[in-house]
Amino acid sequence: SYTTRHGFGYSVFEHAEDEIDSDLRIFVAIDSPVKFSVLTLHNRSERARRLSVTGYVEWVLGDERAKTRMQVVTEVDASTGALFARNAFNSDFAGRTAFFDANGAQAEREFCGDRADFFGAGGTCAAPAALSAPAQVHLSGRVGAGLDPCAALRVGVDLAPGQTQVVVFRLGAGKTFDEARDLVRRWRGAEMADEALIAVHAFWHKTLGAVQVRTPDPALDVLANGWLLYQVIASRLWGRTAFYQTSGAFGFRDQLQDVMALVHAAPALVREHLLRAASRQFVEGDVQHWWHPPSGKGIRTRCADDLLWLPLVICRYVDVTGDSGILDASCRFLESRPLKEGEVSNYELPKVSDQSASLYEHGVRAIRHGLTV
Repeated sequence: SYTTRHGFGYSVFEHAEDEIDSDLRIFVAIDSPVKFSVLTLHNRSERARRLSVTGYVEWVLGDERAKTRMQVVTEVDASTGALFARNAFNSDFAGRTAFFDANGAQAEREFCGDRADFFGAGGTCAAPAALSAPAQVHLSGRVGAGLDPCAALRVGVDLAPGQTQVVVFRLGAGKTFDEARDLVRRWRGAEMADEALIAVHAFWHKTLGAVQVRTPDPALDVLANGWLLYQVIASRLWGRTAFYQTSGAFGFRDQLQDVMALVHAAPALVREHLLRAASRQFVEGDVQHWWHPPSGKGIRTRCADDLLWLPLVICRYVDVTGDSGILDASCRFLESRPLKEGEVSNYELPKVSDQSASLYEHGVRAIRHGLTV
């Protein structure tokens, strides 16, 4: 049997096998693009045990692995021993460098960057060749260009009777090669993973504890006191994904609706998003229906229901927080060719205009344009 538990900012997977207890705790640092997989192993038996733990990821570094796998180049960083991966053909993220790393002595670690080597002929995720019994196959150590890219790391674990050991895997990305290396160095060690998890707990406790409600329905209380706001921030504002919206893009209407729930718990996030949304408005007053950061590519449409959400959320934010100063905040417009007669939409990268106006004026233009459709 397995036990799976989800908390605010983390998930835990527990299992016992042959007198070995395992606890896998997964979370992401609050202030860094680093995902931790912390595996705690406890030996309940009366004999010493020698185990190996293998972490495996498949690189995408783009929208679909089938399109990018021949573009991804992997390597072992000479100074840290971490596995790095880059896709120089991704125009929006050409300089980004992803990494996969694990604790343990570098001399004792095995690695592989080729799916063909890891799975072997006919191998599957349930039974890869590199984990075949009775004797495990050594990881090939092959990395480079022209492979079917992956990252596999294996570390050895010795457990005396009654002993507990912790293995930490880290998956992350830097904007540059040097930044990726700095992230690897900063977050190495089980103690750094502990610090990251403490920060995760502290952030969500403060944010979700701002508003607490008590109703005759305990189930409603469970939803309202944490989980709904948690989903708004983690899934809608940061992940930008849900049942319908799964692209990672900002939706002009969608995220403005979402942040209205945060006016008490996280008003700074509402303020930030209001300025972000206003910056996606064209000089004429219409807006991008959705757009992808960081480039700003998006779709100009004739959708009318986007427009009035901007002044509505401005009013709601100012009413609750009293921050009327945001009305004077300056935001630039976008410029591109207007939609042609009969044209429903246009996907493009618009120009950031030299023209700017106060957030108040952006709201006024949204209303005026909305009255024409």
